[in-house]
Amino acid sequence: MTLDVLLFGPLASRAGTGQITLSVEGFPVSCAALRESLARSHPELAESLPLHRFAVNARFVGDEDVVREGDEVALIGMVSGG
Repeated sequence: MTLDVLLFGPLASRAGTGQITLSVEGFPVSCAALRESLARSHPELAESLPLHRFAVNARFVGDEDVVREGDEVALIGMVSGG
């Protein structure tokens, strides 16, 4: 099965794309496992991945949370604002 992960800002620039498709062995899969899979398949992103949070279906989640088939997954970098 596959899962699309949306990327934004510097992470998308580093990857050269705004979306990465990952092979997933089965659902549900933890966000921690997705982070590891991204680091292995895209080593150019590995260093900055710990600085990004996953959002699943437009809600921030932790590494212990899971992704199910059909979920929208994005990696969101650190942001600031007033």
